[in-house]
This record gives sequence, structure tokens and C-alpha cells, in this order.
Amino acid sequence: WRQRQLEYTWLRSLMGQYISFEQGTGDALVYVSNHLKLDLSARTRAELCDEYLKLKPYPEVPAALETLQALGLPLAILSNGSAHSIHSVVGNSGLEHRFAHLISVDAVRIFKPHTTVYELAEKHLGLHRSEIMFVSSNPF
Repeated sequence: WRQRQLEYTWLRSLMGQYISFEQGTGDALVYVSNHLKLDLSARTRAELCDEYLKLKPYPEVPAALETLQALGLPLAILSNGSAHSIHSVVGNSGLEHRFAHLISVDAVRIFKPHTTVYELAEKHLGLHRSEIMFVSSNPF
């Protein structure tokens, strides 16, 4: 599901056909369910996609963010998700007070890894890219 979700964002960006990350997440789930010949009701689809708004951080994350924040580093999230989804995930995690910026690709209507997305971080943080450290959960 995650792999297809990412592939859909890449393809949409290449085609210049932006949709919300949430829509792409749902589309990817439908594709994978069909591919695996799994029954997926509209209700189950909605419930599973809603879980993306409730993701919990790994246990070590709060302490790591506290340490970084204590160093005076402005912390931000740069996400393919919508502003709504970012606020939902961060709010549900209890970590909203750790971040100075929650940045969505909605502003530029294209997904990572397009350079325009990373320029959003420079703009919001008021820093040059050489002054920003980007940490990703993706292997690329």
C-alpha cells in the first residue's frame, strides 16, 4: 500500500495532475486490495485511510525532538499530506508544540521529490537549503 501510495504521487507529479495525498492514499489502497483480490468495502477503506491521521510516533521520537528543540533548532514537518492531515497527525501525536512549521505540498500542488517542494522549507524557515537538515523515513 505504501509503495503504491508513493508511486501514485510520483506519477501524478510527472503528469502535472495533482490530487490530495489523502485521495492518492485511498486510490492506492483500492489498487492493492483489487490486486490481492481482497474485499474492500467503502467503510473499511474509509477506516483504514483514517488511520493515517492517527499515526503514532516511535517511542524515542518525543525525547529526540525535545533534544533538538533545546538546541534552538527550528523544527518543521514538510509533508505530502494536506494541511488538515498534517495537523491531525501531529495533534494526535501530542507533539504539536515541538514544531515551528507544518508545511504541506498543497501550497505548490506537486509532491516530493520535486525541488519546488523543498523550496517551501527554505521559504518557511527563512534559511538557505545548505542550512537545513532533512530527515526522511523513505529509503531514497
